[in-house]
Amino acid sequence: MDSDVFDVHCIRRQVGSTGLVIFERDDILLRHKPQFENQTLGDIDADFVAMLQDMRDLDVRFGFISNHSAPPSDTRVRIDSATLTRLLDDLLKVSRALPDFWIDAACTSDLGQRQRSHSRSEFDLITKLTGWYEADLNRTVLVRKAEAPRVSSDTPGLKEIFYPGLSARAPSNTSRRATVGWLKTMIKHALDLE
Repeated sequence: MDSDVFDVHCIRRQVGSTGLVIFERDDILLRHKPQFENQTLGDIDADFVAMLQDMRDLDVRFGFISNHSAPPSDTRVRIDSATLTRLLDDLLKVSRALPDFWIDAACTSDLGQRQRSHSRSEFDLITKLTGWYEADLNRTVLVRKAEAPRVSSDTPGLKEIFYPGLSARAPSNTSRRATVGWLKTMIKHALDLE
Protein backbone atom coordinates (compact mmCIF):
# COMPACT_ATOMS: atom_id res chain seq x y z
CA MET A 1 0.00 0.00 0.00
CA ASP A 2 1.41 3.34 -1.07
CA SER A 3 0.10 6.23 1.09
CA ASP A 4 1.03 9.58 -0.40
CA VAL A 5 -1.05 11.77 1.92
CA PHE A 6 -2.40 10.94 5.34
CA ASP A 7 -3.50 13.97 7.33
CA VAL A 8 -6.50 15.60 8.95
CA HIS A 9 -8.26 16.37 5.65
CA CYS A 10 -7.20 13.67 3.26
CA ILE A 11 -5.98 10.12 2.84
CA ARG A 12 -4.56 9.28 -0.57
CA ARG A 13 -3.05 6.04 -1.84
CA GLN A 14 -2.91 4.13 -5.09
CA VAL A 15 -4.74 0.82 -4.93
CA GLY A 16 -6.72 0.41 -8.15
CA SER A 17 -5.90 1.30 -11.72
CA THR A 18 -9.05 1.02 -13.87
CA GLY A 19 -11.17 4.16 -14.07
CA LEU A 20 -11.98 6.50 -11.20
CA VAL A 21 -15.19 6.56 -9.15
CA ILE A 22 -15.84 9.43 -6.74
CA PHE A 23 -18.57 8.79 -4.14
CA GLU A 24 -20.20 11.30 -1.85
CA ARG A 25 -19.63 9.68 1.53
CA ASP A 26 -22.63 10.89 3.48
CA ASP A 27 -26.01 9.26 2.82
CA ILE A 28 -24.35 6.72 0.51
CA LEU A 29 -21.73 4.85 2.56
CA LEU A 30 -23.11 6.20 5.84
CA ARG A 31 -26.80 6.53 6.58
CA HIS A 32 -27.99 10.06 7.27
CA LYS A 33 -28.16 11.15 10.90
CA PRO A 34 -28.77 14.49 12.55
CA GLN A 35 -25.65 16.68 12.42
CA PHE A 36 -24.40 16.11 15.97
CA GLU A 37 -25.58 12.53 16.53
CA ASN A 38 -22.80 9.93 16.79
CA GLN A 39 -22.23 7.54 13.89
CA THR A 40 -21.97 3.82 14.65
CA LEU A 41 -20.81 0.81 12.64
CA GLY A 42 -24.49 -0.02 12.06
CA ASP A 43 -24.79 3.16 9.99
CA ILE A 44 -22.59 1.66 7.26
CA ASP A 45 -24.48 0.02 4.42
CA ALA A 46 -23.27 -3.62 4.22
CA ASP A 47 -24.61 -4.09 0.66
CA PHE A 48 -22.71 -1.00 -0.46
CA VAL A 49 -19.50 -2.34 1.14
CA ALA A 50 -19.99 -5.62 -0.76
CA MET A 51 -20.25 -3.59 -3.98
CA LEU A 52 -16.99 -1.80 -3.06
CA GLN A 53 -15.33 -5.22 -2.64
CA ASP A 54 -16.44 -6.08 -6.18
CA MET A 55 -15.09 -2.73 -7.45
CA ARG A 56 -11.76 -3.48 -5.77
CA ASP A 57 -11.70 -6.95 -7.35
CA LEU A 58 -12.20 -5.23 -10.75
CA ASP A 59 -9.19 -2.99 -9.94
CA VAL A 60 -11.33 0.17 -10.08
CA ARG A 61 -9.99 3.25 -8.33
CA PHE A 62 -12.53 4.77 -5.95
CA GLY A 63 -12.82 7.00 -2.95
CA PHE A 64 -15.02 9.32 -0.96
CA ILE A 65 -15.66 13.03 -0.61
CA SER A 66 -17.24 14.35 2.57
CA ASN A 67 -18.71 17.82 2.92
CA HIS A 68 -19.33 19.48 6.25
CA SER A 69 -21.63 22.40 6.90
CA ALA A 70 -19.60 23.58 9.89
CA PRO A 71 -17.13 26.40 9.23
CA PRO A 72 -13.48 25.36 8.70
CA SER A 73 -12.51 27.30 11.85
CA ASP A 74 -14.44 24.79 13.97
CA THR A 75 -11.53 22.48 14.85
CA ARG A 76 -13.74 20.22 16.95
CA VAL A 77 -15.63 19.14 13.80
CA ARG A 78 -12.33 18.62 11.93
CA ILE A 79 -11.03 16.31 14.67
CA ASP A 80 -14.28 14.34 14.68
CA SER A 81 -14.18 14.07 10.89
CA ALA A 82 -10.57 12.87 10.89
CA THR A 83 -11.35 10.24 13.53
CA LEU A 84 -14.40 9.04 11.63
CA THR A 85 -12.41 8.87 8.38
CA ARG A 86 -9.67 6.77 9.98
CA LEU A 87 -12.25 4.39 11.50
CA LEU A 88 -14.05 4.02 8.17
CA ASP A 89 -10.72 3.48 6.41
CA ASP A 90 -9.76 0.73 8.88
CA LEU A 91 -13.17 -0.92 8.54
CA LEU A 92 -13.08 -0.94 4.74
CA LYS A 93 -9.49 -2.22 4.80
CA VAL A 94 -10.59 -5.21 6.88
CA SER A 95 -13.55 -5.68 4.50
CA ARG A 96 -11.23 -5.83 1.42
CA ALA A 97 -12.76 -2.56 0.15
CA LEU A 98 -9.89 -0.15 0.84
CA PRO A 99 -10.51 3.17 -0.96
CA ASP A 100 -7.85 5.00 -2.92
CA PHE A 101 -8.81 8.26 -1.24
CA TRP A 102 -10.86 10.01 1.40
CA ILE A 103 -11.19 13.74 0.94
CA ASP A 104 -12.73 16.31 3.22
CA ALA A 105 -13.83 19.10 0.90
CA ALA A 106 -12.09 21.50 3.32
CA CYS A 107 -8.70 20.25 2.05
CA THR A 108 -9.27 22.12 -1.21
CA SER A 109 -10.67 25.27 0.37
CA ASP A 110 -8.47 28.29 0.58
CA LEU A 111 -9.62 31.87 0.84
CA GLY A 112 -9.85 32.30 -2.93
CA GLN A 113 -11.86 29.15 -3.41
CA ARG A 114 -14.36 29.94 -0.64
CA GLN A 115 -15.53 32.90 -2.67
CA ARG A 116 -16.28 30.73 -5.73
CA SER A 117 -19.54 28.96 -6.34
CA HIS A 118 -20.06 25.45 -4.95
CA SER A 119 -20.10 23.90 -8.42
CA ARG A 120 -16.78 25.58 -9.29
CA SER A 121 -15.07 24.30 -6.13
CA GLU A 122 -16.48 20.82 -6.84
CA PHE A 123 -15.06 21.00 -10.36
CA ASP A 124 -11.69 22.03 -8.86
CA LEU A 125 -11.82 19.00 -6.54
CA ILE A 126 -12.62 16.64 -9.42
CA THR A 127 -9.79 18.17 -11.43
CA LYS A 128 -7.40 17.62 -8.50
CA LEU A 129 -8.48 13.97 -8.17
CA THR A 130 -8.16 13.21 -11.89
CA GLY A 131 -4.72 14.85 -11.84
CA TRP A 132 -3.57 12.81 -8.84
CA TYR A 133 -4.55 9.57 -10.54
CA GLU A 134 -3.86 10.60 -14.14
CA ALA A 135 -7.45 9.63 -14.87
CA ASP A 136 -9.28 10.30 -18.10
CA LEU A 137 -12.52 12.24 -17.52
CA ASN A 138 -14.18 9.80 -19.93
CA ARG A 139 -13.43 7.06 -17.39
CA THR A 140 -14.39 9.09 -14.32
CA VAL A 141 -17.72 8.68 -12.53
CA LEU A 142 -19.19 10.88 -9.83
CA VAL A 143 -21.80 9.13 -7.65
CA ARG A 144 -23.91 11.55 -5.67
CA LYS A 145 -27.05 11.65 -3.61
CA ALA A 146 -28.37 14.83 -5.24
CA GLU A 147 -31.29 14.68 -7.63
CA ALA A 148 -30.13 17.35 -10.07
CA PRO A 149 -26.86 17.59 -11.99
CA ARG A 150 -24.32 19.91 -10.38
CA VAL A 151 -21.39 19.34 -12.70
CA SER A 152 -21.33 21.95 -15.41
CA SER A 153 -20.60 21.52 -19.07
CA ASP A 154 -16.99 22.50 -18.22
CA THR A 155 -16.42 18.81 -17.47
CA PRO A 156 -16.99 17.00 -20.77
CA GLY A 157 -16.82 13.24 -20.43
CA LEU A 158 -17.41 13.12 -16.68
CA LYS A 159 -20.39 10.90 -15.88
CA GLU A 160 -22.73 11.56 -12.95
CA ILE A 161 -24.81 8.81 -11.38
CA PHE A 162 -27.51 9.75 -8.90
CA TYR A 163 -27.83 7.17 -6.16
CA PRO A 164 -31.54 6.29 -5.95
CA GLY A 165 -33.55 5.60 -2.86
CA LEU A 166 -32.56 8.72 -0.98
CA SER A 167 -35.58 10.82 -1.84
CA ALA A 168 -39.32 10.63 -1.50
CA ARG A 169 -39.54 10.21 -5.28
CA ALA A 170 -37.71 6.86 -5.18
CA PRO A 171 -39.97 3.80 -5.36
CA SER A 172 -40.45 2.33 -1.89
CA ASN A 173 -40.69 -1.25 -3.18
CA THR A 174 -37.06 -1.36 -4.35
CA SER A 175 -34.76 -3.20 -1.94
CA ARG A 176 -31.45 -1.72 -0.86
CA ARG A 177 -29.65 -4.74 -2.36
CA ALA A 178 -31.36 -4.20 -5.73
CA THR A 179 -30.46 -0.50 -5.62
CA VAL A 180 -26.80 -1.30 -4.94
CA GLY A 181 -26.85 -3.90 -7.75
CA TRP A 182 -28.21 -1.26 -10.12
CA LEU A 183 -25.46 1.18 -9.04
CA LYS A 184 -22.75 -1.41 -9.64
CA THR A 185 -24.11 -2.12 -13.13
CA MET A 186 -24.24 1.62 -13.93
CA ILE A 187 -20.63 2.13 -12.78
CA LYS A 188 -19.36 -0.85 -14.76
CA HIS A 189 -21.19 0.40 -17.85
CA ALA A 190 -19.82 3.94 -17.41
CA LEU A 191 -16.26 2.58 -17.14
CA ASP A 192 -16.73 0.14 -20.06
CA LEU A 193 -16.13 -2.86 -17.82
CA GLU A 194 -18.96 -4.96 -19.28
